[in-house]
Amino acid sequence: MARRSRLATTGALMLVEPVMGMTGWYTWAPHSVAPHFAFQDPGSGNILHSACNSNGTAIFPTDEPHTFPLQVRPRAATPLGVRGWWEDDLGTPVASLFYQSTDGSLINAFFNCNYETGDYEIDEDGEYSISEEAGAPSVHERTGLSVEELGDAGGFRVFYHDADSRVNLIAYDDDTDWVYLGPVSTKSAAGMSVGSALTSGTSVSVIFPHEEENLALAEFNETARNRWTISSLPTPFVGTPPTNQTSASDMTLDDSEDAPFALPSFDAGSTHLALAADSNAVTSLFYIGTDRRLHQIHQLNGNWEIAEDQQDEWPEADDESARLAIVSEQWSGEVWLYYRSGGNITELYQDEFGSWAEPRVTLTRNETAPAPGSNDENEDEGNGTDEGLSTGARAGIGIGVTAAVLAAIAVGFFFLRRRRRLAYESKSPSSNPAELHDASVFSGLRSFYPLNRNRGERGPWSDEAHKNDAMELNPTPAPQELDAMPKYELAADGELGPRRTDGYVSPDLPKR
Repeated sequence: MARRSRLATTGALMLVEPVMGMTGWYTWAPHSVAPHFAFQDPGSGNILHSACNSNGTAIFPTDEPHTFPLQVRPRAATPLGVRGWWEDDLGTPVASLFYQSTDGSLINAFFNCNYETGDYEIDEDGEYSISEEAGAPSVHERTGLSVEELGDAGGFRVFYHDADSRVNLIAYDDDTDWVYLGPVSTKSAAGMSVGSALTSGTSVSVIFPHEEENLALAEFNETARNRWTISSLPTPFVGTPPTNQTSASDMTLDDSEDAPFALPSFDAGSTHLALAADSNAVTSLFYIGTDRRLHQIHQLNGNWEIAEDQQDEWPEADDESARLAIVSEQWSGEVWLYYRSGGNITELYQDEFGSWAEPRVTLTRNETAPAPGSNDENEDEGNGTDEGLSTGARAGIGIGVTAAVLAAIAVGFFFLRRRRRLAYESKSPSSNPAELHDASVFSGLRSFYPLNRNRGERGPWSDEAHKNDAMELNPTPAPQELDAMPKYELAADGELGPRRTDGYVSPDLPKR
């Protein structure tokens, strides 16, 4: 009972105090891909997360929030990074959490999902300091943090600030464990925010403010002598783009012409940056400005521009330069955004065609599934009233709809999306999925996903995987008959993990 009281207080605090660190990720499960988010509660310092048994959409109960059971206490306003995957040996999703501790170290902890409760339970190996294991010379006491996970082909990439405010990289490699790889740029950042995204082929892009009104975008190129090439936006650099070896004094902005645009309501010292990329390497930047509005800037045909104004559709954030969580699924181009608005966590969703759905409050419980202990005889009772439902639930789903009507809506929605997709594809040149998803060494392709992602087929990459009503996974799901799939060999530095006939490859986890 004491635990319930404490967590209920935490949930109340969440709605009235600014969110500190915040992050998003997705986890593949046998039935769909589910977006997730986590943030630090400003009252208790705990790191709260959406239910790990969410399926298709994030579920975040506010009466008794899910909390990562940390052994090493995070500092106040810690930055956060989480990456997740399906662990075949355990039959459950796994989350790898990164944060900064009270002593300034960068900590990594692994958690396994408990399907029955929706809680993450800490792995038997616990937590450890990756900055210490990598031999990082220094970590800024108020560092930013961004994490990418390249699967069996490359492992984790962790971007952070050193004591000189330069963005640095430490990485996990099968042969070397955690290793320090030095600065991405020799120029000190103008703020402590850093965002990253997997782009195309072997590329990872990292973005951070390098001037009060300009951002630096560092792009990784494995074949180049200097691995990182840096560009500036909206004002470009003079001459040849600098690299990670270029002296900071030689990075000069081109002031000969006016910049093509200005970053709206941007403050280098407080704005939180979130980066996304799709399978065509089209990159988008999101941030909440000092005007409390969400802003998007995207890269089209090599040029950056402010995206079409969505302010009328996107709710205003509760705080200036508020934190937001981004979930970017590169291969489909889908994006989920989460931030605090009106005292609730708001979800925005962009589909694979670039269209935005209506904003909604994050669901606080699964209203489409029977409550615990219910049976077939009373399953339909109470459908005519919304008594006891949370605001989030009422905003997220219709109340009083029978199972038959829901099924009819789902079927209609399926054919509507199918007709829309066929119309879209008829206007677009055909492409070979194998060419679009080249499995090269640092490709970012999660090696444990089946590589056949044609959207017309059943699986986590189909339209239905993200558009069906929310459902929580059964703790003991029925066996699923999977289509036979060919085996794939991915180019990689390390050995591939255990392989199944459906194309699944378990990732090699960092050694303790």
